Amino acid sequence: MGFFPNDWDDEEQDDFKGNVEELVREFETNKEANFSPRELLEIFKFYSYNQLMSTDSAKGFMHMKTVLEQGIDQFPYIPVFAIHMAEVLMREKSYRMARRYISKAKEYSSFEPALFFVEAAIYGLEGRKEKALETMKEGMELAGEDDQALEDFLELLIHYNQFELALPVLDRCLDLDADVNYIVEKWLGQMNDKQIIRSLLPMLERMVDKDPYSEEAWYLLANASSDMEDYEKAITAYDFAVTINENFLEAWVGYLEALYEQENYNTFIKHYEEQALRFHPGAFEELKGLLAWSHYEIGKIKEARALYHEVLKKSPEDSESWYSMGLTWHYEQEYGKAIPYLEKAYGLNSVEADYGVVLAAAYFGNGNADKWEPLYEVLSEEFPTEEEVWLDWCVALHETGQSDKAITITQEGIKHNPGNTKLLYRMAALCYLTGQQAAAIYLLETALSINAEEHAQMFIFAPELKKAGSLLRLIARFTNPGLQT
Repeated sequence: MGFFPNDWDDEEQDDFKGNVEELVREFETNKEANFSPRELLEIFKFYSYNQLMSTDSAKGFMHMKTVLEQGIDQFPYIPVFAIHMAEVLMREKSYRMARRYISKAKEYSSFEPALFFVEAAIYGLEGRKEKALETMKEGMELAGEDDQALEDFLELLIHYNQFELALPVLDRCLDLDADVNYIVEKWLGQMNDKQIIRSLLPMLERMVDKDPYSEEAWYLLANASSDMEDYEKAITAYDFAVTINENFLEAWVGYLEALYEQENYNTFIKHYEEQALRFHPGAFEELKGLLAWSHYEIGKIKEARALYHEVLKKSPEDSESWYSMGLTWHYEQEYGKAIPYLEKAYGLNSVEADYGVVLAAAYFGNGNADKWEPLYEVLSEEFPTEEEVWLDWCVALHETGQSDKAITITQEGIKHNPGNTKLLYRMAALCYLTGQQAAAIYLLETALSINAEEHAQMFIFAPELKKAGSLLRLIARFTNPGLQT
């Protein structure tokens, strides 16, 4: 529950030797029992852990509050109990109540910086930025040059997404040469939210500015940039990391992945082959599938397939490589050769929508009439919000003379994806081709009003519509309004 590993406790900090479950039973059954601060903290930790494992969070919070209240009442001069109480209340978003406990604790421990930092985090969560910054500065003054405490406070502020408050603390830590890399790395590793990662970027840039010769700082900046899909920035940062330390394997792996995502296939192959000779055998084994596809992208198809065979021999459960191997045949319209690989990928990982969509398209291309439509039906049930399922199914039906059913299927796709312009354009095209011009005009106008840039989808599906004057005039109204009289 807390960020303070030492718990700001005067007790000995070695492992607790008592029986925590017995303590808990006594706490719950004997209201007259007295417990030391350390014992109360162990009881709190027990409840905290069990609250995380329980589906009844309200009951867990109640137990934690009960033991913390006792700690506050009996040991008001030990601020850890108030700090943990504030944390519990912050989770409940009871910010005002949390501040009351901190204020009360400050009456007994007015020089404890942890109280100021928790209070600053609460103000930040309330949106009171100026008050939060003022309180945080007071905490920093009290902390002085205690780098361990400042590291704890930095982590606390990051946890509560108070990145503006965290920046001055980071600066102080860097001035003291504190090791903050592990803190930022830990939080980056836990984050999937791009908005939070974006908020961490200024901190990472500050770390690089403070020590431009730190390969670790460049590496963290590169990782965050990759998470944000800013691969150009990631490549630059990884390049600095491996230039500073050419033996930084993790940075080389990230560098190669970023080059691949940026579609720098020739550069990827060059660096992969050079570094594979320098590091131990298998150091880049996880990237061999990317190496294979890079060869495919530059036209070395035989080499690509040979590499995929090596990957699949060592990792027969690698669904992505089965799928990619199938694509090398699928894109050449060698559907019969593609299908076994695509079937294997789909069998290994049927929750990946693309695997099923491409397999269904291969079945259609290969003339397996008994397979492609049943698979599209399954995919439409499992992935109703995947537009490609409906679009590809529509094409298959239309090209086999089932245009009416194609319209029905596309309507169903629109129900699951309201406002999807690709499906609206497809529906407009189908209506026009089947003689329903009024409906086609209405649907086309709806799609154009949402996103006129995607209107070319219609002509890819049905090139003959380029001669449909009524459609072209309507499109021109949205794409070239200046040409209208």
